[in-house]
Amino acid sequence: MTIDDSTIDIHLSKLVDWLVDRRHCPKDWNERSIAIRSKIQQAILDMPEHDEIKRLLGSSYLDYFCSLKIVEILKETEKESKNMFGMYSSKRMKDWRTIVSNYEKNSVYLVECAQILQRNVAFEIPALKKTIGKCQQIREECNTRHTELEKNIHEIEKQYAQLCMDMSIKGDNVQRELIQRIEYLPNICTELASGDQTSIPLLKPAMEFYIEFMKHFHPSSKCDNEEFLPIIKYLIENGNTTVYQWRTGGHLPISIERPPLNYKFAETTEVNEEEQPNIILGLDDDLTTTTEGIEVKQTADQSDVIDVDTEAEIDWSAIDTVPELLDPALSSNGTHPNSIADALREAALNGSNHTNDDGVARGNDALTLLEYRSTYTLFIYELYRLQSFLKQRLNEYHVNETILMTFIMQNAPVSIQKINENDLKSFLKNVDSIFTSIANRQLDRLFSMRDSYKFVDRLINCFQQKKIAIERNRLQQKELEEKVSNSLKEEQQLKEKLNLLISYTKQLKEQVAKEISVKKCQNRRINIMGEINTL
Repeated sequence: MTIDDSTIDIHLSKLVDWLVDRRHCPKDWNERSIAIRSKIQQAILDMPEHDEIKRLLGSSYLDYFCSLKIVEILKETEKESKNMFGMYSSKRMKDWRTIVSNYEKNSVYLVECAQILQRNVAFEIPALKKTIGKCQQIREECNTRHTELEKNIHEIEKQYAQLCMDMSIKGDNVQRELIQRIEYLPNICTELASGDQTSIPLLKPAMEFYIEFMKHFHPSSKCDNEEFLPIIKYLIENGNTTVYQWRTGGHLPISIERPPLNYKFAETTEVNEEEQPNIILGLDDDLTTTTEGIEVKQTADQSDVIDVDTEAEIDWSAIDTVPELLDPALSSNGTHPNSIADALREAALNGSNHTNDDGVARGNDALTLLEYRSTYTLFIYELYRLQSFLKQRLNEYHVNETILMTFIMQNAPVSIQKINENDLKSFLKNVDSIFTSIANRQLDRLFSMRDSYKFVDRLINCFQQKKIAIERNRLQQKELEEKVSNSLKEEQQLKEKLNLLISYTKQLKEQVAKEISVKKCQNRRINIMGEINTL
């Protein structure tokens, strides 16, 4: 094999310098190329309607080889302008033939095409690939964020469902359903006082045991006239009657005028002075009203405000179930075991409306004992007292029958001595079932909802915030989905552009190598090396 038949290897990054150094192209090729590009810009303003020309003009770069194709097409489209000497009088043909001639002069087209190859391989193709990678990364990030938002939505929906379960509502129309729950409060109180398996009448054996025990171990004359557990006893004997009947000793009212429930929410106007008499006295937030010359003001930071979101903690350490057993001097120093209950009962009586007792139950008197907050609080106090008493008896039952306990209990009535451990556990179970029923029926929360429109408004806002959070997350998901869709479309367009650019670059490489081989290197094979071969 002779040297003429050998292959010439040229690295793509050195191709432009190789052409200039060997004087295949002039050093001022760049200025000449710019002048040619200017003529191309003018020539493409006047082009015939042809599909192939449109395709060439829409390509990424109009080079020398594209100009040759345009000239071949113009030979067909401009053939009518051809004269008898075979010359074209068309300006289009003259312009493009001039462009081709300028390219071929001093082989400017070779060095320009070599620069196009270098630019495509070093910048254009990597930039497109990088942009495609960014599109893919954007989709991955959007999909990850979409999954996180979906988890957030499920979590908020779970919290919303739990709120609905806690409030015993469906959650379709929160405001209406909450009002229905408040309006159902009297029925809930009636159910609690009825004769089912978790009702107040089941406390009768425990109450009788408590009364007999207290009267036996408190033989003073004061205890003989004392009424133990009055609310529980009244509820067992008479049921959940109105406060008026309890206050008047069982007299039925001529008529009952229940206080209207005045619900105010955030979207309504604030209560004015004319609307204040319709609100239950002493139960609305930040309410000041005057009744019979006595001004009563209740603010949100008063000690009697009950936080329904926290369990009430009552210190019963100061209450002794059998005070005289622990301190015999207790009964002689004027301290009475039911002083707290008396204070609660007195507060309940003072809080009811009975200035003019005309036989009509008005205001708080028209409420039932379990509906009225003061008598309900007294009932809870007695229930805790009975529970503590039974727990103490159970603890004393496990004292292993000491001599002291045997001596104390041997003089007790038979009705007290016959109560065994199983009876005490049964009594305590009934008391605990009442507490469980109260918790399940959410009486404390319903009281707060009935007595404070601001509390109801906060509950409604809580539900609304959950819905708003869900909608916000869903909107973000839609935005992410649109972003993913746009990114996918952009990636498809970029891939098409990349494939065209790679195909054009490979084709241009073959054309440049062939031109150099034929016109500059006596048909020796030209091998252009570099990254272009890895496309």
